[in-house]
Amino acid sequence: MRTLLYLLPALLAGLACAAWAWQSLLSDGWRLLMPLLCLLVGGLAAWATLHPPRGQLVWDGLSWRWEEGAGRTGSVRARLDWQQGLLLEFRPQEGPRVWLWVERAAAPLFWDSLRRAVFAAPVADALAGPEVRV
Repeated sequence: MRTLLYLLPALLAGLACAAWAWQSLLSDGWRLLMPLLCLLVGGLAAWATLHPPRGQLVWDGLSWRWEEGAGRTGSVRARLDWQQGLLLEFRPQEGPRVWLWVERAAAPLFWDSLRRAVFAAPVADALAGPEVRV
């Protein structure tokens, strides 16, 4: 049900773009570019919602690891944050990036710890800085 609520605005926007494109067929062809772009973005969002990544994000206190079969280490950055949800980007040392949408409702007892780990890791990396040998 929740997936349907996420997809409904994208579906409505796609229908509005399709109606606009249909109406614009009689005028200049270049005007079709914007609604087609909207449909493409909406379709990608719908696909990503229906096919989330499978695995588990693990923080061991020193590094992040994405476990889906063989574990890959990397870094995590919050790209969107609105207190009850986070869009995270996991950048492994090797391989493709993994985008994760996490919600407080999924694990409310661990939410504050997750947020602290996500936002403290970049600060710790920045404070460590490069090694200086004297």
